[in-house]
Amino acid sequence: MNKIDHQTLLAMLSDPDIPECEIRPYLKLDRSDSRSFDPRIVPNPARVTYADTESAAALASLNAVSRWRRQTRYRRKIENWNGLRVVAEGDSWFQFPFLIEDVVDQLFEPWAIYCVSGAGDLLRDMAKQDEVTAAVIAESPDVLILSGGGNDLLGDGRLAEFLKPHAAGMQPADYIGANFDDLLRTNVSIYGELIAKALQAGAKRVVCHSYDYAIPNGGGWLGRPMLKLGISDRPTQRAIIRILIDRFHAALSNMAAGFGEKVSIADCRGTVADSEWYDELHPTNAGFAKVARIIRAAAEGTAQEEVPFGALETVEVSRPLPVADAETVDALLDESTEALLNEIGRRSSILELSPDAAGGYALEMASGDTESVWSNFTELGSQIFDRLHRELYKLLCDDGGKAGAERDELRRVLRLEQAAVIGGITTALIALSVSPLIAPLVAALIVKSGIDPAWEETCKFWGRELGVSPENEAEPH
Repeated sequence: MNKIDHQTLLAMLSDPDIPECEIRPYLKLDRSDSRSFDPRIVPNPARVTYADTESAAALASLNAVSRWRRQTRYRRKIENWNGLRVVAEGDSWFQFPFLIEDVVDQLFEPWAIYCVSGAGDLLRDMAKQDEVTAAVIAESPDVLILSGGGNDLLGDGRLAEFLKPHAAGMQPADYIGANFDDLLRTNVSIYGELIAKALQAGAKRVVCHSYDYAIPNGGGWLGRPMLKLGISDRPTQRAIIRILIDRFHAALSNMAAGFGEKVSIADCRGTVADSEWYDELHPTNAGFAKVARIIRAAAEGTAQEEVPFGALETVEVSRPLPVADAETVDALLDESTEALLNEIGRRSSILELSPDAAGGYALEMASGDTESVWSNFTELGSQIFDRLHRELYKLLCDDGGKAGAERDELRRVLRLEQAAVIGGITTALIALSVSPLIAPLVAALIVKSGIDPAWEETCKFWGRELGVSPENEAEPH
């Protein structure tokens, strides 16, 4: 795919007739600046060029751009529309700009949706901004759909605030402190106030939804807060999240019951398959399509497709990292540095277009002649490798007291055989939210560059390779 310049991207963004799927390849998720239910979308520097006087900061408000595009399409649609008119307010399940087809994207064809959602919005933000009341008065919708509460409970590392540290013999429910129920009551009360104001403004029906059972996978929102508390067992992690989601659903249902038939809860639990999660909090396109069908059924009063809660739990996306056999390790290490960098860049590009691809990763390189495309992906792969190498150096050599469990495990595996070292480094990278599709290739490159069984020596070597000045290089702990 050819690069485009800044002005071309601006022109595409300014034309609501250009589908977002055509714009998607030129944008990327800024993981370093994204928060729970608040994805930050930025231009992809590998595919968008800037003049010296231009800056990516000019496109910093891509969430607002996405919202403007939606509202423009809505205005065009209602000129000759006799179907269901809907107002939508919520978090990133209703607005994940450009990169994922969220619930509103999935329902825009059968409905005319006026969307005031803002990724990252807290329930109290929605109540204070009062956009819902104004939108209901202005648009007279048949249905108001709301999505909220997730960011209030999980945003900015809140999960660790209401979980207890691990101790022998604890059951999943034992980890949840009483302060979670206090926070839940507060937020559901705000939810109720928001609904009451919308009904008073003229909303005919309101549909809220519960969240599905998200999967902790070592990321910063679910997995890592649990690891810091010593909760490392994956089934226990999943069971804890299941209890939290069930409690949220019960509280939401009890609140809605007070409004009678005017308020419905779309029960989305047990809907998204394990392979249909984009990250720890958001489904993929396919996962959101399932959620959208349930919300649509609740809004239109039609029968929902039955999905057994336990039927989708047999596939484990966050599976333990395979410890490669000697043959696989030899094959990876026999690849040239350029070939590995190219493959890292290629897989990263695939993930930008199709996040679902991570579900079928393998340690092995794809077979076939790749030399003809090296010029397309090697530079991108090199940028990704350099960034991840520095993150791994910080974890291993200068953690600043954070991520202690991951650090100690990484130091331990440096003393093992090559296959286990590659597996251990891959696990550490996944804990840093690196895709499993890319992590093993980065691990192989790092092993090729030099690993000493004494991790202190590896820190010194990496410090020199990465240009860390001696005065700034942290002393090993």
